This record gives sequence, C-alpha cells and structure tokens, in this order.
Amino acid sequence: MKKYQVLMLLGVMFLLPVVLAKLMLTQQWYSGGVTNKGQLLTPPLTANWLATGKWQLIYWLPQQCDSRCEGALFHLKQIPLAVGAYQDRVKSVVLLAPEESTAVVPVDAENLQRYSSNSAEYEQFSPSEYGLNAVYLADPHGNVMMAYPLETEPQAILAQGKDILRDIKRLLKVSKIG
Repeated sequence: MKKYQVLMLLGVMFLLPVVLAKLMLTQQWYSGGVTNKGQLLTPPLTANWLATGKWQLIYWLPQQCDSRCEGALFHLKQIPLAVGAYQDRVKSVVLLAPEESTAVVPVDAENLQRYSSNSAEYEQFSPSEYGLNAVYLADPHGNVMMAYPLETEPQAILAQGKDILRDIKRLLKVSKIG
C-alpha cells in the first residue's frame, strides 16, 4: 500500500501544475504579457488603398482643429523623425473626409501628406470603436491594426506620443515588412 501512495503522490505532483495551467488558460484567469499601449483593433480594418509598403500613422482631420487635433498632428510630425534609423519605413498621412475636403488645413499639418478620401473609405473608419477620434497605425499591407484614442490634457498628449513611439519602434524592430 505504501508503494502506491508514493506513486500516486508523484503522479499528482507532475499532473497538478499541468491541470492548473490548463484551467487558468481556459477560464481566462491569466491575461498574458501585454506590452502595447495602443488599442488593438479586432478584427483589423483592411484598407487596401492604404497599402503603400510603409508603416503609416493615420489621422482623420476634422473640420475644426482643437487641442486633441493639434496633439495628433504633433505626433504625426514628430514620430517619424523620432524612430531614428527606421525613418524610411514610417510615414504619416492626414486623411480628409469627403465632405471636409475643403477644410482649412492647420499650419501643423502643412508638411504632412494629405489624402482626400471618398465616401467608401470614410465609411470604413466611422463605425469603428474610436471612429475618427484616434490616431491609427497601419501596416505596410494596409491593415489598420491599432488605435490611439485622442487625449485632451497636455501631459496626456505627451505621454500618448511616447506610447505611440514605443509601440512603433517595437513593431519596426521585429517586423521584416515595410
């Protein structure tokens, strides 16, 4: 009887961690090591018209530019410069909505690439969770995969810029595309 108890104890010692790990994963008690600061879009928006072979920071320019808009334009100008050696792999795009194609472009956006969208392209973004109030990140194949909702406070805007930069640097480091 003693031999079987030792054998059972050994079996439990080796099987218990496996069973606990499986239970934790199936019950979603463990969230994993999330390192990105942006909000992942699931499923990503597939926008073939954005497939340019480069990673892109995208922002829909509103009719009137407020502090959130100015913060987004600041990020779009500074982040491609801040990625350092990867500058040739990143670009920023300011999208103009079809009805706002005559909008006055702020001074901050004058040096950024502008793209006048059509209604189908506009409709692709507007039903998403963040709508047009976010800076989006698209991969070189045109998949819009991450969003950074706009902030209003100056300190939060600066922190968001650091978050975008950290995420895009990590993506550029591990990615072989673009």
